[in-house]
Amino acid sequence: MIAFVSESKADLPALREVAGLVSQSVVSCGGIPEARRAIRWHHPSIVVCDARVRNRGDWQELLEETESAQSLMIVVSTHADERLWAEVLNLGGFDVLALPFDRDELRRSLSSALQHSPRLPLRQRPSESGDCVLAGRGCAVQSGGCHVR
Repeated sequence: MIAFVSESKADLPALREVAGLVSQSVVSCGGIPEARRAIRWHHPSIVVCDARVRNRGDWQELLEETESAQSLMIVVSTHADERLWAEVLNLGGFDVLALPFDRDELRRSLSSALQHSPRLPLRQRPSESGDCVLAGRGCAVQSGGCHVR
């Protein structure tokens, strides 16, 4: 499961498409309070958070929650520069991606995060191809996604 935290839903379709390729569904959250609930209820492996989110908190405050929930955070921004990248990684985030999403880069980042996720047992982590491997066999999972209200 991936939690997407953004006040804008413009990039949600691309994220859902790529998440489906790595056998993950997406929960969409419009702000930090909603993201906190999603982390508690859905226990996502990855939290993708827009750096511009300012609805009663920011990505830095949410990072603390993702760490305690053993979720990995990917920060996304229209201004994904070296300064933001260094800040995110120094504070414990997993990656920084530019918006709008480059689908190949997004898939690479999500696959890498899933391979490093402490939330997934080793046998359920995606293979190098991005396909889910369950007990040595490939599997497909539909990505329906849902909204947390």
